[in-house]
Amino acid sequence: MEPVSPPERGFPAEKRSSVPQKKYRVLVGVTGSVAALKLPLLIAELLKITGVEVKVVTTERAKHFYNAQEIPVTLYSDEDEWQLWKGRSDPVLHIELRRWADLMVVAPLDANTLAKLANGICDNLLTCVIRAWDLSKPLLFCPAMNTAMWEHPITAQQVEQLKGFGYTEIPCVVKKLACGDEGRGAMAEVWTIVESVKRILEERDLSTQS
Repeated sequence: MEPVSPPERGFPAEKRSSVPQKKYRVLVGVTGSVAALKLPLLIAELLKITGVEVKVVTTERAKHFYNAQEIPVTLYSDEDEWQLWKGRSDPVLHIELRRWADLMVVAPLDANTLAKLANGICDNLLTCVIRAWDLSKPLLFCPAMNTAMWEHPITAQQVEQLKGFGYTEIPCVVKKLACGDEGRGAMAEVWTIVESVKRILEERDLSTQS
């Protein structure tokens, strides 16, 4: 289980002013970590970025931690992939989402999905989107897991593998764990994630203007 954190602290007022010059499509992936309970807050803050459209891809286990009724954007899961495709001429959802998005952020990325991505496994909608991801587009990932899992030697190897693909890590932080211990493994603060998204969108916006 991922560390349980205290209520999210307020967002710095001076960091709300980022205004990309064009519209950007942000795809949020969410996996089965306790930190998935922050999904409504993450979406709300991303939607404050001028010109940003958001969609969400969830794993089935992630659904345990948030209320879908609190997500004000389109939410896709494995069932949607299979319902959409009935015949050869029908669209394939993970490819359509890959084409739609300008940037993807996986928050939280649990240990199980981290291992899948590092090894190329694509057995659900989210991992299929990432396996098909256009590597010219940014993909940010936010690890979240118990400290004992984080400190296992294979975790560092898998994180480096994702970075080797060109993905950007938003490092986890130290917080109090669900078990009562304190250690590293908690997902980065929502404001940190949002600021990272803003920075990348600003950089890409400037590059298209030059």
